[in-house]
Amino acid sequence: MSAYEQLLHRMQLITDLGAASAALGWDQETYMPDGAVESRANQLATLSTLIHGFTTDDSAVALASEAQAASSVLDVRKQRVVATFVKDHDRARRLPAELVEEQARTAAMAQDAWKRSRQASDFSIFQPLLTKTVDLKRREAELLGPTAHPYDALLDMFEPGLTVDVLTPLFTRLREGTVDLLSEITPRQNAVSDAVLYRSFGKDTQLATATSIITKLGFDMTTGRVDLSAHPFCTNFGNKDVRLTTRIREQDLRSCLFGLIHEAGHGMYEQGIPDDIARTFSGQGASMGIHESQSLFWENVVARSEEFWHWAFPILRDAFPDQLKDQTPRSFYQAINKMQPSLNRVESDELTYNLHIILRFEIERDLLTGDLAVADVPSVWNAKMKEALGVEPPNDADGCLQDVHWSFGGIGYFPSYTLGKLYAAMEWNAMQKDLPDASSHIANGNFAPILGWMRSNIHAAGRTELPREIIQRVTGRDLTEQDFLAYVGAKARNVYGF
Repeated sequence: MSAYEQLLHRMQLITDLGAASAALGWDQETYMPDGAVESRANQLATLSTLIHGFTTDDSAVALASEAQAASSVLDVRKQRVVATFVKDHDRARRLPAELVEEQARTAAMAQDAWKRSRQASDFSIFQPLLTKTVDLKRREAELLGPTAHPYDALLDMFEPGLTVDVLTPLFTRLREGTVDLLSEITPRQNAVSDAVLYRSFGKDTQLATATSIITKLGFDMTTGRVDLSAHPFCTNFGNKDVRLTTRIREQDLRSCLFGLIHEAGHGMYEQGIPDDIARTFSGQGASMGIHESQSLFWENVVARSEEFWHWAFPILRDAFPDQLKDQTPRSFYQAINKMQPSLNRVESDELTYNLHIILRFEIERDLLTGDLAVADVPSVWNAKMKEALGVEPPNDADGCLQDVHWSFGGIGYFPSYTLGKLYAAMEWNAMQKDLPDASSHIANGNFAPILGWMRSNIHAAGRTELPREIIQRVTGRDLTEQDFLAYVGAKARNVYGF
């Protein structure tokens, strides 16, 4: 075998082990009995250790070196596959196997503690595991450094090349633009009512209708499935096996419908990874920011557009004739786009959502440097919510325990959501140049051209391009908040009539 073929075989082995680990993680969130937590933690730790070993052992070092030396005879795409392995290999070699094993075991235990803590609305249940998680992440950042800021090393895991020095002014400009737009909306809040969303909607009908809609968007149910979990997520065991979960609230239509459309955006990305890189280290999304651009594009740019509801409202009204008998596509469009501060990130509107993310970024950053103690997270969270959004959580469940990310060690992940919004707005502007009839396609329920554009421009690259390379290629510009602020400002003016 050639050096590339040998490296490919190693990546396939590691990727398959990763898929097995993901399957166990999916099961833990969906069907695993509560009493199996400790044994599942050990299983996941074992797989993490194996993955780390196969990525970093002496044979992996030799494979990486040989493939790099021979890469000049490969085409550009295969050269990028080699480069991706080398980067991940170098990163993994900086982390001792015992740290990787301890992180995996801690994450499995922490996710169970988070569930119990959230159910009891008692941060103290989760606090010891979060303290351990933060300590482990500090050690990881030190081993991956040196960097200008300890958060940079963790941020790079989710958004390669991004740093605190770049992110902080970007978030500052975004926050200023958000506050300015909110000041125009606030006096007009009574012009829009979202009361229709909180009527009683049967759970089974919600799930069936939402599942039907995502299949129309393009999520392939022959290589995917939908289940329920405490926190919606998407995972995959390859591009031919993609799992979505959602949660259903009988008195909140948004939770299941938009949650599932969001996760389907992730799922369509994974289903769109080409076969030639699917079992390599490049067979994933380019970054979590680019990944979130896919979920947020379908959830917000498409499914919260007025054009979408010209097509989708009759479907929803047929499912819930009594609940929606007094609604029109226009009134429903206004209801789902009401913009006002709220407690919950997942169910917040497009505009104020970013304030939730900036808050989390600041807390994570300060936890890493030691400027914030884990024990003080609830009080600092509540104070920041009051300052940024004008609302204060009544309890821990509605406050610092509302997200699952810290329990699985996802420190550095949260900025990806806002980056996804910024990328999605930039992608939408670029798409309309290539597909001038994109809005008409949405109004007619013809989503194939839109998904096809995403397949060609975003999905096909996998991780063979860096996020900044993708966005520059697709839009001709670097990351900016301007497209998003223009997009959400235009929507606010449409919804509120100013």
